[in-house]
Amino acid sequence: MNDFMMAIVKADPQLDQDCLLISADLAGHTDYGYNQMLRLGVGKSSRNIKTRISTSRIDKKTLTMHPVLIKKSFLHENRKYGVKFEQDEIRVGPVVGIIAPKQDSKNRPFGSQTTFFQEIMASGRQLGQICFAFYFADIDWNKKVINGYFHGKNGWQRGRFPMPDVIYPRSKFWVASRAESRRRLNRLGVQILNPPMVGKWEAYRLFKKNPELVPYLPETRLINSFRQVDLMVKKYRAVYLKPVNGTQGKNIIRVSKNKKSPGYCYQYHSNGSLCKGNASDLLHLQRQLRPVMAGRSYLVQKEINLLRNEGGIADIRVMVQKNHNGKWEVTGMACRIGKPGAITSNISSGGSGKKVETVLNKAFTGSKQVNQIIETIIFVCNNAAQSVEEYLGNCGEMGIDIGVDRFGKVWFIEANLRPARHVFSLIGEKQTRLKSVETPLLYARYLAGF
Repeated sequence: MNDFMMAIVKADPQLDQDCLLISADLAGHTDYGYNQMLRLGVGKSSRNIKTRISTSRIDKKTLTMHPVLIKKSFLHENRKYGVKFEQDEIRVGPVVGIIAPKQDSKNRPFGSQTTFFQEIMASGRQLGQICFAFYFADIDWNKKVINGYFHGKNGWQRGRFPMPDVIYPRSKFWVASRAESRRRLNRLGVQILNPPMVGKWEAYRLFKKNPELVPYLPETRLINSFRQVDLMVKKYRAVYLKPVNGTQGKNIIRVSKNKKSPGYCYQYHSNGSLCKGNASDLLHLQRQLRPVMAGRSYLVQKEINLLRNEGGIADIRVMVQKNHNGKWEVTGMACRIGKPGAITSNISSGGSGKKVETVLNKAFTGSKQVNQIIETIIFVCNNAAQSVEEYLGNCGEMGIDIGVDRFGKVWFIEANLRPARHVFSLIGEKQTRLKSVETPLLYARYLAGF
């Protein structure tokens, strides 16, 4: 899968500053002649060079150049890089820029994503890629360079990088105030690994258009009036109110009808604690929930009678990614188990993880039913990924949350285009986590044309 051309960059101060010496074994893959004029491309930076072919039998898979040319090309001596020989250009890389706002911490400059970024950069070096992190303010548009961040033996450091071949967005990338920056990157031919995800309501309407997905979608309505909440509670006994643009299970509210008296009871999480209350009527409910909803757009969704494990509700996070051939595949899946009494399963809210087979085998008797459930989950996730891509354009990865009810029915909950991977570490699937880190880089290589 990772069998593609690599070369080690060597330095020789005896060479001309515009000369590139290609080892004989690599030259066998080209038709280049002596002193042929070409371009050396690294990311969106390129410069004129002339080629020479080495007659040495000692150097294998090497590109040798003057130290000045190495520096000007944003490369490093004795490091391995991916290489592609084209008719009039030698490309090195690819260059992958991870975009995320920096936070004020020397050791954890990217907050909770810092370790993940370190893993990406380590994996990128193994693949011969140039990986760095940056934000819009780090771009020098005049010089077409980026003053980004990289992680190495000496920890986090600043460095100068070319405009990347591919951007891997790990922030709210498509904010309106950055529209011009996005257009400028687009004009430079920079590929984007993932677009921004739409809000939950727009996503629901999108998935409703796919007849293959409709049977797996819980009924959902946009809240224009609390009357819709009342109608859904009467129909399903319990519902969830979810912010249209919310993440990590924050500000989610469960509402149900009181069993022994008129009115409603509600639950939500605040500062790590579960808050409960009662409302005598619909107007009272709306007033009680106003501080939590805080003027945000919300939708109301039927409650799924999810599986429970050790007292907590369980759902399944499925990592779906494009591989080195640009094809969708399921990288892995894991169960997220909420704390006993919690209304969500989110890891960030204190949930835990378990292997999917462990939870399903405990809930259902017979491997046939468990296998059928897993096959259905994969079918739903592949369909969801294709639907998102048809609507938003090119996508590279997404985390899809799936529910399984007590009867074994599969339900689609939501998709996230900036998925977390921590749950794979929690269940001891180190290789799955590592694969989930490497796969976007393989897909970036595909996008960059290597």
